[in-house]
Amino acid sequence: MHREFTHFYPLDSRHSGRDLVPNHLTFMMFIHTAIFPESLWPRQIVVNGSVLMEGQKMSKSYGNIIPLREAIRMFGADPLRIAVLATAELLQDADFSSTLARSMRDRLERLYRFADEATGLKGEASTDHLTMTDRWMLSRLQMHIRMATEAMNKLTARKAIHSALYELDQDFQWYLRRISSKREASERKTAIAIVLTQVLDAQVRMLAPITPHICEEIWEKMGNKGFVSQASWPTFDEAKVDVQAEQREELIASTLDDTQNIIKATGISPRKICYYTTAQWKWKVYLKAIEKSVSKRIVQSELMKELMKGPVLKPKAEHVAKFTAQIVEEANKASEEKKHKQLQ
Repeated sequence: MHREFTHFYPLDSRHSGRDLVPNHLTFMMFIHTAIFPESLWPRQIVVNGSVLMEGQKMSKSYGNIIPLREAIRMFGADPLRIAVLATAELLQDADFSSTLARSMRDRLERLYRFADEATGLKGEASTDHLTMTDRWMLSRLQMHIRMATEAMNKLTARKAIHSALYELDQDFQWYLRRISSKREASERKTAIAIVLTQVLDAQVRMLAPITPHICEEIWEKMGNKGFVSQASWPTFDEAKVDVQAEQREELIASTLDDTQNIIKATGISPRKICYYTTAQWKWKVYLKAIEKSVSKRIVQSELMKELMKGPVLKPKAEHVAKFTAQIVEEANKASEEKKHKQLQ
């Protein structure tokens, strides 16, 4: 008995469900501290949530238990892993859904098809050839890398999956839509290959801890040596962050969304849609309002006094006054982060 006791003690890690914290696990700590010396106390206790099945507790009486081998056969190992991890964080109950598992399988299959296309392209050209849309995609990629990294450092796998899979894929689909022209795809094949390769490389590295099997296959398909599980995590590159490119794409996306909403609301089928840009002087007034509102509130009278110092706006004093009345409150309500971005 002494030999067995000294083999197992001190206990390195006790793993259990969070429902046992107020009873069994608490008494476990009381008993060990009361009976044994500190050198034999448990080193750590790890608790986690349970796995529900379609919102219900798994139970033989409910008949809703799927054996692990059967679940792997039905959905695949990687879709099964990500379907559980994507529904909850560590101390929450994960809610497994067959529909979600199938959806994840479809997403991973789409990722594999994307890898087939991307690995057949060459991306050795200088980044000087990248367009504003290309730089937007690479800038968004950096944001997703940063968000996923912060989430993994906090062991919040659900948030990491949301950034590395859902949000990144949403931005990537928009990028593909923006370069869907056959002529553009043909003329800029090399530049597009640079973007696709960087997106695929980062996404595979970020998803490797969660969906290791398909990521290892893609990693090899990309021509890399060794295992992706041993490769470094992608790092956030601030030099690739392009605020202007992001604001431009945000404007295009919001304009298209507004247009579609107007068409839906009116029920018309326009033959042609015209967009008008604002006068240049209004941009100058708006940016001056943003500049003056950084770290403080502005009032219209002070802003007008500043604007009337220049000879360009003075003849338009009446129009400037009407315009500033509309934008002063907007400038004051804007976040400091947004103000700094707009002034860059």
